[in-house]
Formats: sequence, structure tokens, C-alpha cells
Amino acid sequence: MGTYKMTHNFNHALFKVLLQYLKPKRGEQILDLGCSRGFYVREMENYTDGVIGVDISETSLNEAVTQKVEYGDITNLEFEANSFDKVYSLHTIEHISNLRRFFLEIARVLRPEGIAIIVYPWEPVRGFQAIVAALRQYKNPFMARKIHLHRVTPKSIIKLIEGTSLSHIESKFTFALGLQYLTLLSKKS
Repeated sequence: MGTYKMTHNFNHALFKVLLQYLKPKRGEQILDLGCSRGFYVREMENYTDGVIGVDISETSLNEAVTQKVEYGDITNLEFEANSFDKVYSLHTIEHISNLRRFFLEIARVLRPEGIAIIVYPWEPVRGFQAIVAALRQYKNPFMARKIHLHRVTPKSIIKLIEGTSLSHIESKFTFALGLQYLTLLSKKS
């Protein structure tokens, strides 16, 4: 299992933006990829009973704030194909070594015409927004590139989803405790 230290547990402004795009409804099955301790999962439970979060950190699982957090490798999920109406992942993609596998798993578990929302940091150079985390975790700002394994952009996501059942709908800047991108994807029917 992986270990890491969170900089922020919950960002109300980011959750508001997530709700605007996700538009959760009762009865929908919604998956949070890289949910940490489950703060966003817990809030999403106010909108649907069918939310579940997956994380690879043993610490996060032991300290989860909701029972709807479970262990899993988000590049190799144990869910059946077409299990979820919606998928979201907040500030996780930049930490994953195999981004192609991440998107293939989203395409596999998402139902046709389902949507996925990916939020990730805007960075002029890789690791720029991980400097504070590097100082906290390693006492060294130059370790930021060990935390953010990729500089993700809307263009790189469009390239990564080529040949999958996912379509790029929209990418935009959003400001919620820092500059970040939000990318909206849809699974073709």
C-alpha cells in the first residue's frame, strides 16, 4: 500500500465546482478515484447513496471519515465494467505513474454516456504546485518532482484518451485554493 501526506483534506470551493459539473442525483453510482480519507465522498453522500471512494494509502483507509472508502489501485480497479454513472478524481492524476492505465480503467468502469471529471494542478513546470508539500514531507523543495510525477495539461489528457471510449468535452481553468484545470470527459455509447 502507498503512503503520502495530504496538504488539504477538503476544499469547499472545489467541491462547489465539482457539484456544478458532476450534477449528482439520487440513485447514481459515483466513484471517487484517489479519495484519500474520503472527505469528498462523505460530502457526496448528501447527494447519492451510491458513492464510493478508492485509495491506495493504508493511512487513509485507517483514518477514513466514511465507511464508503475502500482499498484499491486506481489503475487496476476491482469493479465490474460499466459499474458507475460518474467518476471523479481530484488532484490525483499528477501522482500516478501510468496515466494511460488510469484512463483505460475509467473507460472500463464508466457506463456508456457517463461522465468523468478530472481536476489537476496548473503548473508552468512539473512540481511547481508541490513545493509546499515537498517542504513538509522531505524538508526539500526540490523533491516536488518526486510528488508530482507528471505535468498534466488538457492537451496531454486528450492525447492519453486517444483510442479509448472516452471523449473530451471541456477543459477549463478554475480557481479554488489555487489555479487548477478541470477536464470533463464522456464515455461514448
